[in-house]
Amino acid sequence: MYKEISIDPITRLEGHGKIEIFLDDKGDVAHAVLQIPELRGYERFGVGRLAEEMPRITETICGV
Repeated sequence: MYKEISIDPITRLEGHGKIEIFLDDKGDVAHAVLQIPELRGYERFGVGRLAEEMPRITETICGV
């Protein structure tokens, strides 16, 4: 049985978005989902990259 944490809406985002985090019985993250319905094409820059690189890449692209 997973515990779910939902952050909806995400602030500082142009448009709409939400984050859902699912925790296992130990309280560790089992699965996380970022949902942004507007497609701007920036997502392709993240394919195959480490999560740690994304803040630097996205701030350069969109200024957030």
